[in-house]
Amino acid sequence: MLPSLENPVEQVLAAVDQMSPLAQQALVTSILQQFGPERPRPTARAQDRLDRIVAHLLPPMPIARRVHYARAFGALDLDLPRTFAVIDRDEELVAEIGLGHGEADPDTIRALGKHRRYIDMRLMAARDGLSPEAAETLAETGDARTVRTLAGNTGAPLTSRARDRLVTRAVRDQVLQASLCARADLEDTDICRLATMIPDSLKAVLFEHHDAEVVARAQEQASAAIQAKVRRMRLEKDGGVDTSALAAEIRSGSRSLSEALLLLAATDRILPAVEMAAHALDLDRDLTLRALGRGKIEPFEAISRALGLDPQVHHTIVEALHRRWRKTAPDRRSSLPRYARLTEAMIDAELAGLRRREQGPPLVSAIPSPSLPAAV
Repeated sequence: MLPSLENPVEQVLAAVDQMSPLAQQALVTSILQQFGPERPRPTARAQDRLDRIVAHLLPPMPIARRVHYARAFGALDLDLPRTFAVIDRDEELVAEIGLGHGEADPDTIRALGKHRRYIDMRLMAARDGLSPEAAETLAETGDARTVRTLAGNTGAPLTSRARDRLVTRAVRDQVLQASLCARADLEDTDICRLATMIPDSLKAVLFEHHDAEVVARAQEQASAAIQAKVRRMRLEKDGGVDTSALAAEIRSGSRSLSEALLLLAATDRILPAVEMAAHALDLDRDLTLRALGRGKIEPFEAISRALGLDPQVHHTIVEALHRRWRKTAPDRRSSLPRYARLTEAMIDAELAGLRRREQGPPLVSAIPSPSLPAAV
C-alpha cells in the first residue's frame, strides 16, 4: 500500500519500488486519473509528489506503456517538470512516437490537436525542415510546451500569422517570450508588441539584432504600456475618491496637488483636474475651461509650468485632455522639450487672459462644447 503523500518523498519512492511491475503500472494509471477533468485538482504539494512518482516509475516500463503514459500525461497540458524531463531524455520513446508520423502536414497536426496528442505535436515542432504551413498550424493548435518548442526552433519558418499567434500566446508565458526574443526573423510589429509585455531582462535580447529606429519605437510603446498599466491600477484603487475628498487631502497636506491632479487624470476626470489647477492659481474657472475647450494645449502648458508640475505628470494630464478631446496626444519626445522651453514671459502671457473675472456660463454648460465632447 502506498504511504501518505505527506510522508517524506524518499519514503514514498521506497515503497513504490517494493511494488510489482503490474502494481506500479496500476499506480501510474491511478495517478493519471487524479488529474482528470472530472476530479478536483491535487494540492501543489501532492502534485509535486505525484510528478516525482511518475518520473521515477516510467523509465523501467516497457516501451508500449511508456508511449501510452507519455501521451496520456502530455494530453493534460499540466506542468509536470520531472515527468516531462524523463520523457524528453528517453530516446527510444521519442523515436517510437516519431515513427508513427511521416511528413508534418497541417491536416495531421490538426488531427493530433483534436485528440490532444500534444507530445506528438511537440516532437513535430522540434523538427528540421518544417513547412511554413505546418509551423502555422502548430502555433494555432499546439499546447504551451508545443509552441515554446516551435518558437525555440530557429530553423522553423514562421509566417506573419504564426508569429502573431505566438506573440499573442506569450502574454503570460515568459518561457515563450524568451524564445521569441531570441529569434532573428521577427517583424517590426512583433518587436513592438513583445516590448510591451516582456521584463527588462529580456529587452536587451530582443533589441540586439534590430535597427535603432525599430528599437526606439518599441521602447516608446513599452513605456506607454507601463503608463497604461499604472493608470488602470490607479483607476481600480482610487477611482472612488471624489474631488472634494482630494481637495481636503490637499488642504491637510496628506496629498500634494501634483498627486491629486495625476490621480484625476489617470481616472479620466480631467475637468475636475483643470478646475483644481485653475483654483490653485486663482484663475477664472470658466475662462480656463473655455480656453481648453478650444482644443489648444498651450494654456494648460502654462498652467502646468506655473504650478511647477513634473514633466511626466504634465504629459499624463495632457494625454487625458486629448482623450477628452478625442484626439491623438502629442508625442512625448516633442511635447516635453517644448514644455521645458516655456519662459516666465510666455507663461504670464498665456495666463493673463485667464485671470480676468468675467461672468460666464455655469461650469456644466461650458463642458459639452463642439470642441470638447462629452466623455464616452
